[in-house]
Amino acid sequence: MPFELTILGTSSATPTLDRHPSAQFLIFGEHYILIDCGEAAQMQLMRYGLKSFKIDIIVISHLHPDHYLGLPGLVSSLSLKGRKEPLYIYCPKGLQEIMEVQFLYGEMHLSYPIHFHTLENKGEKLIFEDKNLDIISFPVKHRVPCWGFVFQEKKYPRKINKDLPEPQKLPVEAYSIFRQGKDYTGPDGVVMNYLDYTIPNDPPVCYTYITDTLFLPEVAKSLAKYNIDLLYHEATFLSDLKNKADDTYHSTAAEAAEFARLSGAKKLLIGHFSSRYSDLSPLLEEARKTVPETYLALEGECFKSHPNN
Repeated sequence: MPFELTILGTSSATPTLDRHPSAQFLIFGEHYILIDCGEAAQMQLMRYGLKSFKIDIIVISHLHPDHYLGLPGLVSSLSLKGRKEPLYIYCPKGLQEIMEVQFLYGEMHLSYPIHFHTLENKGEKLIFEDKNLDIISFPVKHRVPCWGFVFQEKKYPRKINKDLPEPQKLPVEAYSIFRQGKDYTGPDGVVMNYLDYTIPNDPPVCYTYITDTLFLPEVAKSLAKYNIDLLYHEATFLSDLKNKADDTYHSTAAEAAEFARLSGAKKLLIGHFSSRYSDLSPLLEEARKTVPETYLALEGECFKSHPNN
């Protein structure tokens, strides 16, 4: 089950003439997910021909305005267009209250229900799952409570090896047991090893999003178990401004790359760039010293992942 990620906004704190505040659009299986919703997010969705009406999940990392101020306009527009399907928003405590004040004083009567789910600041937490997708939140370290997110495809069961001679002679009940990675014991007591009859399925794909945080090596190591295909990590500053990064609870491009290395991510995507940088190539060069497969999160760029990548 491949995912497709489109960058909508990649500026930190304040927009520039060619960079908007944080927002990403993730299609993961049957789900259309908005990750953060900075100013002009809905304009960016239209600009790149993306279907905002199909968004069913929104995750908000933290309550600094550059990560959620586009939300009131988006939910209002969806209502004006006649949306009926519910919208699920996973967010820090306080956002629901902020939104309800907007609804109250703007006399907004939405045409669809919104279900708010408050994030917990207690380690990794499964916040959403269905038959194909898990979404896990985990706290990072910023000036206000802030979370990262793992979007993890469900692990497929093992496959019966069809190249074996006469696999159809296997007992019917053995198939489901083998696919779970377990041995089958027949009525006669004979044990059949699942490794003799099955092969591994495609590994699940995984996208991980981390913004607005100090460099956290212990978190990177804890995420290694997810086999991350693509990691987005903020890279607000170059290393010559590491003191400023520390003071503002942000990361440098070099630290983003080190996080990717420790987490075992196959590819790194850096963003949340300070408005002081008109030329982003030095940030890319700094990160690529550690992780050659590093890319800039440029608005309108689309990143795809497929099994076996």
